This record gives sequence, C-alpha cells and structure tokens, in this order.
Amino acid sequence: MKLLSRIGVFASALTLLYLSFSYLASRALARRLLAPEGLGPTLLRHEALEKTLAGVAPTVIDMRHGGSARLTCELSTTFASPGDPESRPTLLFLHGKGGNASEWEPDALRALRAGYNVLLPDLRGHGRSGGELFTLGFLEREDLECALKAAAQRFGIDPERLGIHSCSAGSSVALEFAAGRSGVRAIWLESPFAEPRRMARHYLALGTRIPAPLLTLASRWAIDLSISRVRRALGEPRRGRLELLDPIRAAARVRAPIALVHGGEDRLIPPGFTRRLAEALPPGSEVWTAAGAGHCHHDNEAEKVVKEEYERRWDAFFRRHLAV
Repeated sequence: MKLLSRIGVFASALTLLYLSFSYLASRALARRLLAPEGLGPTLLRHEALEKTLAGVAPTVIDMRHGGSARLTCELSTTFASPGDPESRPTLLFLHGKGGNASEWEPDALRALRAGYNVLLPDLRGHGRSGGELFTLGFLEREDLECALKAAAQRFGIDPERLGIHSCSAGSSVALEFAAGRSGVRAIWLESPFAEPRRMARHYLALGTRIPAPLLTLASRWAIDLSISRVRRALGEPRRGRLELLDPIRAAARVRAPIALVHGGEDRLIPPGFTRRLAEALPPGSEVWTAAGAGHCHHDNEAEKVVKEEYERRWDAFFRRHLAV
C-alpha cells in the first residue's frame, strides 16, 4: 500500500509539473506563433531585388498602401511589369512566416521574362511593411485586396487575370485570399500544410527543440491564447471567424486549379502534412512531390534541386491556366 501511495504521489507531482510547464510554455509559444518571424534569420534585399527587376522591366515601383481597416498599418508591395500592364495577367507572390518580398527574386525574374506583371507584397509585420501580428490569412487576405486595388488603380492591371505563387505559411494566406474569388485563375501552392494545429505543434517543437508530444497541451493553449490576442486587437467577440481559418475549408471554396508542390525531403513541413489538403483540391489540380528537395526558399528547395523540371512545370502550369 505504501508503494502504491508513493507512486500516486509521484504521478500527481509529475502531472502538476507537466501542467505548470504547459501553462508557462504556452504564453511564450503564443508570442512565437503570432510574431512575423521565422525559425532563422532573414535577409532583407529589397534594393537588390528592385535593381535586378529593373534590368528586365521598365516599371518597378515600391507601392505603399493601407491594409485591412480592422487593424490598420502601412504596407509595402513591389510591382513590376514588362510594359503595358493593363494587357497582361499578373502573378502574386506570397512569402511565408518570417520571409519577405526579396526572397522571390529568381521567380519574379522568370515571371517578367515570361510576360507577366508581378506583385510582391511584404505581408504585414514583414520586410518593409508595418504591423505586429501574422494571422495566416485572416487579416492578410484583406491586405492583399488593398494591394490589388492599388495596383489596378495605379497601373490598370486586370484583377480578373491573377495567378498566385505561394511558399510555406504564405500558402495558407493564398488559400484564404483565393477562396470564392473569381479573378484567381491558377495557384502554385508550394510547401503548404493542411492542419494549422498540427503544424503549430510541429513548428514550436522545431523552434524550441522540445519533443512534439511534450508540447501537445502547451501548443493547444498557445493557439487559443493567440486567437484571443488577435480577437482583442480587433475587438472581435469571444467566438467568431478566427476559428474558421482552415486551409482545407478554404481549398474547398477555391475555383482555380492548384499545383500543390512539396519537397520529398522537407523537414519544416513534412510531406505527410499536406495529405488531407491534396485530397481537397479543386478539379483540374495536380500534385508534385519533388524527390530529394526540401522546403521552399531554403538551400535545398525544389527550384534548385530539380531546376529544369521545376521551371518546365511552373511555366506550363501558368501558361495553361493564365495565358499571356
């Protein structure tokens, strides 16, 4: 009996310790989830980007515009065009958490040479844009609407001839923005994830080096705290649309064909994290797992590991659905 009693006391102490750890960790982890920062340092190369694009495009402008009226800030979006922007389709490039517009230099060059206009936003809180919270598309979809309107008013681009190329968490933003939107004709969805809560736990495990199973409760609380913080910032009710952020739900409302691209050796978002999303893609979509490649905008990304095949697939996909 004494042994059983001691085991019970020990188990209770471990449970209390785990709950205390989870509570304290959740508060720190919530800040990490909302921060517009990634797992590593990010280079800001906007001047180099604009100089490079200017070598192939007569129009390269850093547009400054407002974002969502629900949490206002000034945003930066680089626009470039080979000329006659009103007659061309436009490609919108969406970076991931902690990234910025300058990461897209080779992709933007390829798009300009192929005859597309390009829109390269710094999502709120990133790069040259203002703001403090990254919301996986909840606010960003309205920010992108503002960027699109600004480009249409200033350069005459056609908002009904739009393609999207996204990377990582930017893919969730892309799906939220494209859901129900007729003007989006094609989406190149690179390194996405299907389930935000599962991804959050994995992301926090990578960032803290704490095994994911130990973060099960802490990550759940961290997500709830993050949602509460955004809700307070917006003056939203206790329950609302924030709980509906879901890449699978958004994909079901996308009308455009999607090319879902994932590196077979991606460790930041393992390929298995996309399975349910791949099953929810609209008609005419395709899935490509690039063997030997890792995460987009990393040194072993598909664009570098299988460069020729990547560029061939990319060019064929957008030409098929977004003719220049």
